[in-house]
Amino acid sequence: MRPLLRLAMLTVPLLAASARAGAQDTTFTRNSAGERRSGWLTGASIGVPAYEGDAVTEMLTIGVHWTQLRPGRLGADFSLGTMPRALAEGVAVVGARGGVALPLALSSGVLVLPSAGVSFVGGVGAGGGGATAGLNAGIAAVIFGASSVGLRTGVTWHRFGDAESALALWEIGLVRVPRPR
Repeated sequence: MRPLLRLAMLTVPLLAASARAGAQDTTFTRNSAGERRSGWLTGASIGVPAYEGDAVTEMLTIGVHWTQLRPGRLGADFSLGTMPRALAEGVAVVGARGGVALPLALSSGVLVLPSAGVSFVGGVGAGGGGATAGLNAGIAAVIFGASSVGLRTGVTWHRFGDAESALALWEIGLVRVPRPR
């Protein structure tokens, strides 16, 4: 079984155990005092890219992300990352993703974030540089408790115009969830 698929299969039971089946839970967006939870989900993650179904662990990524939290409504979604191994070898690589996400509250402690947008990857080293752009689509889940810190995991598929197939990026990291207002 391919490594990325194996990781995804290990993640699904975690998400399923935390989520309750049914419609969106309105207690997420409004608590008993009538306060709403909105703002920005901000966090950091590590990621493993996969190309044509094969994980490319030597291209491990680190990144930061920001998602506008307005459950049930489209909001902005951004991510910025790099590859530490490339930096160690003298090549500065930066990847950016921007678009929209639709935060869906499965329960008071579980969010699902489908997203879509544009992607950009650029690099520069001693031999020169280059860049490419494309489109992306993804899905992430955020699991959190009473604290404002949660676990975020997801996968984003990036389709660049000059690539033969899509690149998948599986990420896991921590996220700050805004407190109710």
